Amino acid sequence: MKAMLRSVVIGALALALAACATVTSAPQGTFAVGQGYQVNLGREWSDISNIMTGRPKNVRLLSIDGPLLNRLYLTDGLAPGQFLVKPAKRERPTPTYRANMAATELVEFVADSVAALDYQRVETSNLRPTKFVGADGVRFDISAQTAEGLDMAGTASVAEAGGKLYVILYLAPKEHYFAATLPEVEQVMASARRG
Repeated sequence: MKAMLRSVVIGALALALAACATVTSAPQGTFAVGQGYQVNLGREWSDISNIMTGRPKNVRLLSIDGPLLNRLYLTDGLAPGQFLVKPAKRERPTPTYRANMAATELVEFVADSVAALDYQRVETSNLRPTKFVGADGVRFDISAQTAEGLDMAGTASVAEAGGKLYVILYLAPKEHYFAATLPEVEQVMASARRG
């Protein structure tokens, strides 16, 4: 019994250490988002991509305070038929990108992807033109709630270039975390350029 308990404890510790090892640093400076583009980080972030199970391979996730407190989604160009968020269940598919979507459809694609993360009452506002990865795009704000009722805020930029969709999406609790990190996120969005 003692040997079995020891094995269970060692196994649990090994799993915990392995989970911690998958979060890496995204240091201040140039951060390559795959082959598609790069951004400039004004401070160190944590690359939490490997611990987020609902993430396609061409979507990177960064955080400063942890995945529940702020997330920055950076796509390396979604091809038609790809999604921003992996479906959790086969019977609940997530929205997929289609080529040549209208600007309002791109905004809806991101909003529906946020809803697929189990956020509720997802709303978009303040749509405005932007330049993103050298293309004309749309910038907009997002509001939502968690299932527990926590108010969330977000901002996003989307643009189609070279037959792919590029997205930067930032989500954080409305109280404190969103406003605290928004200036850094604004700089990241403004710095996005083809790699």
